[in-house]
Amino acid sequence: MVDEESQTAGRRSPLRAVWGMAAALAGLVLVSAMLAVSHMPELERLLFQLGLGGTALIAAIGQVLILGGLALLWSALRRPR
Repeated sequence: MVDEESQTAGRRSPLRAVWGMAAALAGLVLVSAMLAVSHMPELERLLFQLGLGGTALIAAIGQVLILGGLALLWSALRRPR
């Protein structure tokens, strides 16, 4: 008799894949927005008023979203062993 957990362990998780893709895209949008803002003088001035810590925090959050989303996507779509 095969237990239920071993049957579900071999299945792929589309919900994890969706969350991974959403997180990666959100991170890419955030990092791309930071790059686009750096070419607009008014918004660049606003970023410098936030301070270097604020802009670094926004960039770090974007990078964590990208890497975390890709990790979720990878784990959801890889083949079970």
